[in-house]
Amino acid sequence: MPLRAPRVVTYLIWILLVVLAVGQPAAKGPAMAPSEVLGVHANADHAGLQGKVYVALGDSISAGRYATAPDDTFPGLVAEKLGMNLNLVARSGAKAGWGIPQLSAVHAAQPALVTIELGTNDVGFYTPTATFAAQYETIVNAVSGPHTRVLCIGSWLPSSAIDAIIADTCQRHGGTFVSLNGFYQVNDFHAQDGGSSYLGRSDWFHPGDQGHAAIAAAVLSVLGAGPAPVVGPLPSPSRFPDVIRTHPQ
Repeated sequence: MPLRAPRVVTYLIWILLVVLAVGQPAAKGPAMAPSEVLGVHANADHAGLQGKVYVALGDSISAGRYATAPDDTFPGLVAEKLGMNLNLVARSGAKAGWGIPQLSAVHAAQPALVTIELGTNDVGFYTPTATFAAQYETIVNAVSGPHTRVLCIGSWLPSSAIDAIIADTCQRHGGTFVSLNGFYQVNDFHAQDGGSSYLGRSDWFHPGDQGHAAIAAAVLSVLGAGPAPVVGPLPSPSRFPDVIRTHPQ
């Protein structure tokens, strides 16, 4: 009759087999920071903006032409997404020079975020680039500060010269340039000519709901609060109406 191993020895053997089968714990990969998910490094520049003041300084596009409703404008969409209190300082037809007298209102609001959306009418009405550069410098210098995030939005009307001034000025003062390159050529980004909006009858020149949503997405993407808008493929210039000089307000 074969000898039987004591029960305690049997238990020890089973424990040893389990340890050998499992082996040592797997080596851990680098710990991901809270802003890194699935290999995507998210920008957290929007952190800390919730509940604070957002000033949208600009022309008729900032004023809401031609979104269907106030909540569909790009400043409204940005404010809602970030949970900020919107202070709108905008006027139809505004050029960069108009923004200078408004700086006191911007300062009074004590904003944590400022978007500067000026330049489209300077392109449309042929403001000399030297004049625009000096005026834009004054605006960006005045609104910049250690407690204010400044985003400078490019021209809705295509202009590499004006966009270069906006980008250079903004970056020199620690702000961020938000390009609208290609947006104007996307027909779906424009309002319907003769359509209706909360600001009255719309025209094709201004962005409609999709255009405002795309601008908002561009703004939010540089703050790490959403993906960048998809623009393209672009049509040839002959395929969209030549209204560049007819409604630049």
